[in-house]
Amino acid sequence: MKFSKKAEEEPGFQMAPMIDCVFLLLIYFMCVSSFHQLESVENIKLPVENQSRAPEGAEQKVSINIKSDGAIIMDRVIYEPTELANVLANTGVKQTVLIRADKATRHGRILDVLSACAAAGIWDISFATYQEEPKQ
Repeated sequence: MKFSKKAEEEPGFQMAPMIDCVFLLLIYFMCVSSFHQLESVENIKLPVENQSRAPEGAEQKVSINIKSDGAIIMDRVIYEPTELANVLANTGVKQTVLIRADKATRHGRILDVLSACAAAGIWDISFATYQEEPKQ
């Protein structure tokens, strides 16, 4: 029996798996950069508190940003306190509110946001702060 020997092909570089990997990495980094933009778009300098800790619980969180000039921003929309109370009341979901106030914000503006939360029936409120690194 005579077997013919076929010419061996040299394995070539496959582009299809490489393109798939590049597209997956591209999508991943686009998502990560957009989430980072959403968090840092407000340019808020949070106050420092030594005893701050991360909030516990897995409830739905609403982030309300208060700039140093007193602008109240939620979901990239500027609200007045009365409008904010109406928007929070219309969600109808038990939620946790995270207040991110600039350290130069006047306390009266923070009280306006707290009053809006109370008017909407929201009592689970947290304040965002930085925790100072312990000095060694």
